Amino acid sequence: MAILPDHSLNAFSGQARKGRPRQLDLTEDQKKELAALYLATNATRTSGSMTLAWSIFCVNHPDLGWDASARASKHKLPACAVEVMRHARPLVGYHRGGERKLRQAAYAPGLLRRNLDGSLLRAGQRASWDDATINFGVCVPWPWRGSGDKCAEKYGVRLGRFQLLACHDDATSFIPAYSYIIRYEQTYRGEDVAGAMIRTCRDVGIFDAFVLEGGVWKSDRVQRLLDGLGIRHIDAKGRPQCKLVENFFNRLWSVLSLVPGQVGRYQAENKAMSEKYVACRQGRQDPRGIFPTLAEALEAIDWAINYLNTHPVESREYGKWVPAERWEADLKERPMRQVSADFSWLQAPAIVRRKVVKGTLRATVPGPLGVPQRWHFTAPWLWQHEGQALMLHFDPLGEWPLQAVVTVPGSVKVLGQVTCSNPVSLGGSGEDYGKQIRQIMRTEYRLLTSTGKTGRESTLRAVNGQTTVAQGVKVRDGEASADTPPESGGTPARVRRYQLQDPLDKAAGRDSRITAPQPATPATRDDFAALRRRARQAEHSATLNF
Repeated sequence: MAILPDHSLNAFSGQARKGRPRQLDLTEDQKKELAALYLATNATRTSGSMTLAWSIFCVNHPDLGWDASARASKHKLPACAVEVMRHARPLVGYHRGGERKLRQAAYAPGLLRRNLDGSLLRAGQRASWDDATINFGVCVPWPWRGSGDKCAEKYGVRLGRFQLLACHDDATSFIPAYSYIIRYEQTYRGEDVAGAMIRTCRDVGIFDAFVLEGGVWKSDRVQRLLDGLGIRHIDAKGRPQCKLVENFFNRLWSVLSLVPGQVGRYQAENKAMSEKYVACRQGRQDPRGIFPTLAEALEAIDWAINYLNTHPVESREYGKWVPAERWEADLKERPMRQVSADFSWLQAPAIVRRKVVKGTLRATVPGPLGVPQRWHFTAPWLWQHEGQALMLHFDPLGEWPLQAVVTVPGSVKVLGQVTCSNPVSLGGSGEDYGKQIRQIMRTEYRLLTSTGKTGRESTLRAVNGQTTVAQGVKVRDGEASADTPPESGGTPARVRRYQLQDPLDKAAGRDSRITAPQPATPATRDDFAALRRRARQAEHSATLNF
């Protein structure tokens, strides 16, 4: 109390600083030279050698009077030197790998949930998107034959680790929706990304900005969608640490590790299960009973995401909060923009630019059989745009009569709808039938709410057209599905538990009749004996011919 008569730190003003003075002080040029020496020394993958850099620096500057031999340890460095080299350490990647490494290494904690002015983000303001390959195999019913999949030919299911497209709200870490893309190649395309985005904006709301990386996420299809909905694109190409959805995936893999059939989180580290996965993919072992079915996998993903949505998140920069509670509170205070018009044409599988010739728009795109087909679209108002280039949006697997939306190139202005005037005509012959099978695609879309209620939409695009089953999700005409009427406030109603009977089995069965599947019957000893007998006969005949 004698030192602080006014009970404040003002009593220290004007007094000399106490404590031991620094042993050395470096000039600005000397600091730059020391930092350059530190970056040149290659001690580890992410750092240089402070001891070596300081030793060489002292040899070049004997006027400093630093005698390392007089010290108890050569690693005992002055504070000014340690500060210089610590500040230079983040530039090690740039020094060795150039600008690309600088983008990967640059990270400032506490900025990804803030605006440029320093204020915190609100729910619905910015979302980051990314894809992920789940860590366990999934058995998908695959009655179609002729694709070359040995597992599907023998057991009627295709085993794969398909793609999960997740929308992550950067302000709250809440996941409002996700899509599970099932394709033959275990990949996803621009139309899948556009479909996931348009469904999320339709059911949740329009975000102000999306954080996206390169590749498919920067395709023309996605850019047209963002321009049409007025969503700003924040480029994160080459900077995965700038997408908060990566942090969510790290937590998601830990929760999903409880699901059976795990092949490993880091490059198939689970050796035993990875070998079973390869054996099942090659048709040497039945995957059913080892890996979860599609219904079981979707149920596990729903449970894991809902678990993360309703459990607290702790951060040194932002404190502690529950994503679902903060998401709900922010949207009540400031609701998101809603899709006021039907923008479903933005996710059409076929989007081409064609010139109006004789009041007709002609396009050649792959059709239901996987081979190029000619489509002629006409409308009375097309004569007004004779000779102009217009954008044609349509779905080759849509219901007949086939409708298409025509827009002005470079904008989202819709001119009107046109109707396909010609019957389906093949544009080629002798095409590999397996190409058609590889075009089969299935999408499982999930809408998640803060109350734990889930809506789902399943879409199967195959040789017989497109089949869509929606529950608790708005359908194309803007109304709710008949199974689950919506509650007040636009929140989807609780849907029934995913049944063991797949709702799209009927559509798959129609396709299987078209493709004439071969029943998978277990081999017997007589079958193997017949195979060996035929092999001996073939070998004997070849010897006689020789």
